[in-house]
Amino acid sequence: MIRHGGTAVAVSGIEQEITIDMRLFEWDKHYINPLYGQCRPARDFPRIFALYRRGELLLDELVTRTYSIDDVATAFDDLLAGRNAKGVLVFDGHLADES
Repeated sequence: MIRHGGTAVAVSGIEQEITIDMRLFEWDKHYINPLYGQCRPARDFPRIFALYRRGELLLDELVTRTYSIDDVATAFDDLLAGRNAKGVLVFDGHLADES
């Protein structure tokens, strides 16, 4: 519940249907949907790319395995089997790591 004038931020969702008394959402409240962390691409992407280029944002280290688009079925199999933490599909045959 949020006090009058308060702010609610959605942090998760559920996949089941629920009924909500909409009278609880009346009055002066603010609701924020943090989709993509409220990213503003025109502002944020250049900053992210600059951090990555300077080596201050380590993204490559997060990738467990890369897959070509032709191996998408294997990528999904590995995902479902828990064989990697972060599998990445790479297009145009530019694979960083075929392991």
